[in-house]
This record gives sequence, C-alpha cells and structure tokens, in this order.
Amino acid sequence: MRRNSSAARHEPKLFLGAAANHFAGPSEQFRAARLAKKVANGADFVQTQIIYNVERFARFMQAVRDLGLHKKVHILAGVTPPKSVGMARYMKSSVPGMDVTDEVIKRMQGAKDKEDEGINICVDIIRQVREIEGVAGVHIMAIEWESAVPEIVSRAGLATRPVFADEPVALAAPGSVIELRSAMAEDKEGDTVLAAAKAEAEKIIAAARAEAAQYRASVTTGTSGAGAVDQARIEIDEAGEDAMNEKERQMALESVRLGLDALKKAYGLSDEQFDALVKFAGAEAILKREPVLAAPALPATAPVAPAAPAAGAPVKDESAAKKAAEAAAVEEAKKAEAAKKAAGEQAAAEAKKAEAAKKAAEVAAAEAAKKAEPAKKAVETKAAEAPKKAAAPEAKKAAPAPATAAAGAAELALEKTPLSERAAKVPEASYKQAYTGAIRQTVLGDEASGIKVGGATTLPFHLFEGTMGNSPKIAFDVLDVKPDEWPDSLARHYQDVLDNPLAWAQKCVKEYGADAICLSMVSTDPNGLNRPAGEAAKAAAEVVKNIEVPVIVWGCGNGEKDTETLREITSLIGDKKVCLAPLSDSNYRAIGATAMAFQYPMVAASPIDVNLAKQLNILLENLGVSLDSVLIDPSIGALGYGIEYSYSVMERIRLAALTQKDEKLQVPFICNLGREVWKAKECRLPSDEMLGDQETRGILMEAVTASCMLMAGGELMIMRHPRAVALTKSLIAGLMG
Repeated sequence: MRRNSSAARHEPKLFLGAAANHFAGPSEQFRAARLAKKVANGADFVQTQIIYNVERFARFMQAVRDLGLHKKVHILAGVTPPKSVGMARYMKSSVPGMDVTDEVIKRMQGAKDKEDEGINICVDIIRQVREIEGVAGVHIMAIEWESAVPEIVSRAGLATRPVFADEPVALAAPGSVIELRSAMAEDKEGDTVLAAAKAEAEKIIAAARAEAAQYRASVTTGTSGAGAVDQARIEIDEAGEDAMNEKERQMALESVRLGLDALKKAYGLSDEQFDALVKFAGAEAILKREPVLAAPALPATAPVAPAAPAAGAPVKDESAAKKAAEAAAVEEAKKAEAAKKAAGEQAAAEAKKAEAAKKAAEVAAAEAAKKAEPAKKAVETKAAEAPKKAAAPEAKKAAPAPATAAAGAAELALEKTPLSERAAKVPEASYKQAYTGAIRQTVLGDEASGIKVGGATTLPFHLFEGTMGNSPKIAFDVLDVKPDEWPDSLARHYQDVLDNPLAWAQKCVKEYGADAICLSMVSTDPNGLNRPAGEAAKAAAEVVKNIEVPVIVWGCGNGEKDTETLREITSLIGDKKVCLAPLSDSNYRAIGATAMAFQYPMVAASPIDVNLAKQLNILLENLGVSLDSVLIDPSIGALGYGIEYSYSVMERIRLAALTQKDEKLQVPFICNLGREVWKAKECRLPSDEMLGDQETRGILMEAVTASCMLMAGGELMIMRHPRAVALTKSLIAGLMG
C-alpha cells in the first residue's frame, strides 16, 4: 500500500475506550475497582452510564480519585435528556445501572413543555458534573432525539471548544518580549536540528539511489537484440525522478523509509519536522512516485533474468554473461516468429471450416422454414375462426391478482441430501452434539384454531442434532389507534384499515396469512392519548371475538395502566383465549394472577439480561404460574440498534436451557421486533441514490432482524410489513425443509 507523502508518518494514534456502569450491582463499592482493571489494561478514556443522581455519581468519583484513576484516564460523564415522563419512568424501572431520581420525574410531570424541560434537566446535570474533580468531559446520548444535541451543547456553554496548553494557537501572541525571544530561540534550535537531519537525509537518499542503480546494472541485458531493454529508460536524471522498475523502486523506498525513521528517533524530531524531512530534497518524489511502466514485454517463453548477486559479491565474467543473454534473446525471438507463423496458418484453416459450417446451417434453416409454413397457416386460421364470445369468460378468469401478490416471496432451494450422507467421511462426534435439555411447548389461542410454539430439543435449525418441535410463527402487529408516525412505505399497505383495528386484523389474517395477531394497546399510554382502560378494552374485545387466529394483547408498558386494561379485556372476551403481555417485575403479581385464573398464556418481559429473565420466571413460579404458559421477551434491538446484544443474551439463555438443563429458562422466545425496526431512522429516510429505495430498505431491515432473532432461538416473531413477513416465512420454510 502506498502512503501519501503529505500525511503524517508516525505510529497510529488510537484512543481505546471503556465503559463504566457506576450504579450497577452487585455492589457500588466494587465499581471503582472494576474500572481500575480496565485502566490497567490500557483504557485511555471512559464513558459512563447515564447520570441522573449526581450525588451518587460524586461518591463514585471520590472512590475513583482514591485509586488515582482520574490521573490515568479521561472520564466522560454520560448524560441524556429525558423526552417524556414515560421515558424517565422506564429508565428508572427497567434499565440496569440507572438511578433516575424522583426529582427528575416530578420536574417532567410538572412541565408544560416536557421536551424543553428534558433539555434543561440535561444541561443542569452537565453543569453539576463539570464541577466534580476527575470528570474530563461529557458524552451526550440523545436517544432517538439527535436534533436536541445542538440545543443542549449551546445551553450548556459547550459550543466553543476549550484550548489546552499542548495545542498550538495560531492567533495567540507571546505575552512579553522575553517570551517572544524564548519562542524565537526554540524555533531557531528546531531549525538547526532539522537542517542537520536534512543533511543526513541527503546521504540516505543518495545511498538508496546507488543501491537501486547497482541492482539495475546487474540485471540489464543491454540495448541490442529482440526485446532488449531500452537503456535510456533507466538513466537517472538530476532531479531524482528515477525511471526505475517496480522492484528497484521498492528497494529505494524501503531504504529511505528505514533511514528516515532512524533519523526521527536519533534527532528527536516532531511529527511536523519529520513531514518536512520527508518532503525534502526529492524524497517526496521517491515515496510518492507511481510505478514506472516496464520495458516492452518479452515473449511468454523468455528466460528469467539472472538473479542479482548478493551484496558485496564480485560479478564474474560480465562480458560473457552479456553475450550469452543477447544470444538467448535472439534465439527466443526466432522461436516466437515461427510460432506466430504457425498460429496464423492454423487460424486460416479454422476460418475456412467455420465458413463452411455457417453455409450448411443457413441451408438447413431454410429447409425447416419451408416445412413449418403449412403448420403456421393452419394455426392462424384456427385462431381467426375461434368464437369472439369466448373472450369475456376468459377475461373473468384472468382477473387481476390481489394486492397480496406483492407480499409473496420465492421459495428457497432445499438441500435434498442429509448432512449424515454429505459428512459420511467425518466422525459424527465432530459435528453433532447431544443436548440434555428441551424447550417447553406453549399453546396460544383456542384448542381448535390455536398455534404451538417451542418444543425444540436442539439449537435453532440444527435438525441434524435434534428436532425443532414446532416451526417458528409470525404475528402481525395491529395498533388499537391509527399510527401517525409510521412511514408511508409501511402504512400504505394498511391505508384502508388503519383507523379500524378489527378490519386491520382481519386483513392481516385473510390477505397476508397471519399466524397470530398482536394487538398493541398504545392508546392507553399515560404519556400519550391516555385512553381510559374501559374504552380501550371494549375495542380490543371486539377484535378478539371476531378473529380466528390467536391474539396477543400487548399493553403500553405502564405497569399500572396495563394491569387495569388487561383485566378489563379479560372480563369482556368470555371463553376466548388470549396471551397477556407484557408482565414485568412491577405488575407480574396482578396480571399473573389474572392469567392463571383464566388459564391464559403470558409474556414475561425483562431488560436484556440473562439473570433478570430467569429471576422473573422464578417469581412467576413462586406465584403459582406454570412455565408451560410463559414466553420470554428478552427485549429486542433492531438491525444496527443493539441487535448484537440481543442476540448474545438470547443465545446464552438458549444454551443454558439446552446444555445446562436450566429449567427456569426452558421457555420459548417471543420477539416484538417490528416496532423496533420501523422507528429506526434508516426506515424513514427518503429514497436516494446512496441508500436506495426507502421501502426496500425497511423491508430488508425488518426481515434481516427477524432472521437474526430466529437464529438466536426466537419462536414467535411480531412483525409489520407484509413483504418482510413473506421473506421471513420463506426462510423458515427453507430451513425447516
């Protein structure tokens, strides 16, 4: 790889960072010591978890200072503007290592303009943490609210970057004559050092040229004979623009690089001085020059040039070697001419054969056309005599395909040969593992029209090791109120039903083939429409009663409101079976008891953490809930938005269930991924040449996210775009064989 001579030549200056979750368990007293390990292993800077409790953070920083870490690493305090009361409450209850104070929630509740107050809270925290010794700066995490960052920076007074002592300031003048003289003396001293280094550089460059010239002289074959090298092309001009071949150029390049690196260390040159040295006296031309085109290529059969003699070894009988090389070149030229003549004769013969074959083909085609003419006329006559009335019935039969045709997806080509046959020469123990655990099977919906999920005895789609039990299923996400934030590329597929949840759900079932429906009760969110629970429950009950596939009723995420709403729904739907979601550590008792009473399946939702997912299942069992009726929602990220973290946690849960027989984790996964994907900015950005079509982009983001969740063990996907669903179903069918 060629390096640009104008770029600084020094080792890469990379800064390695680490994270600090200062309020995380099991105990705060270990957090500073944990940070010390990261610093000891090379962390240059640290970004902390979001700070709302400044008092607790100050105690953490005191422990950091006690260990002297503030002098070894740059600590950036994490801050985030809360956009709503719901966001603040969610971070307080569901994000590990977060401590959102009651004061913050009260400020958000009492504010008329909640977004403006959220920015003010963030700015206040920035001002407080800047006063804490050891805090080098802040990093602003405006989650899904990037537009707020400039305002936060402006209000916090961060818009003008500070100037540090080790940074050159172009406009700053020395404070006195003494300082000016001192600066001039330093500059003069630097010039003297650079001048000495330049003198040494001249010697290095000259030596590199001489080395290349010596090598060139040892391999040159002269100027006479066929294919001989043009001696004029390899002469060195006065400016140092060597017409070297690539190997010579690389030799000079390596010599100069080694020499200049040695000079930098010997003279203690700064990066700026080193750049000046590189550009000096033709060195830039050597380092920057493109490879010179080689002399006219010799025939493919030309002998390889003699190897260059070892450094310092005498060259014996140069005249004889030169004459032998010339003779060999002449001989090879004669051979090439003879081969060329023979090839020409052979090509002429082949051309004659091709011409004869072409004429024969033309005659045969003419004969075939004559024979086909009667048949062609008979067909045309029959078509003309056909009754014109037949056109109407045929037109009816050929009715236009429904809009759902666009939602189809091509089938995957299946591998017909079993792995055991394809791997017959490999011992089975090398690729097959026996699992000791199994995933429970959970039934959703009524017995007649319900679906079963789970039941796997192996990792996802490892059918050569065990069985999947039931193939993964897909539920369509239906909102109980018309969404106003959906991009048109998604909303247009439901444009005629968006204001009618029942019609919406029926369309998903009849036209898009939904395995189940997830009815999202977003209208009940206290931070949104705050629709009364009783009113929302009536609309939800209408959907449940008139849909044949299983229905998952998914609350708004507010524990109190969800408890009220889900209880209202169960009182209205009679014998219909629904799945209640989500149950968290804040409402599992109330909703869990309701689910047990009506024998409903339920979704246990926890932040992305193996232990928290297991703990919630333990709490449900202690309540009397059978884990046969439980699905895990481990919290899902979208493609590019935390999906790798979601994947790793799901994989760890599944491995614990199958290999460690952890019964508390042997339950199916439900992945509510559609809502995560379609709020990503990539799904909303307009079509352009770089990012491509907006709808295609969103479809692929949702389908790829679903694919990742399937590979991690997901048994029930909640999705939105019909085309993404079709692609995912095609993948499932192909993998299941």
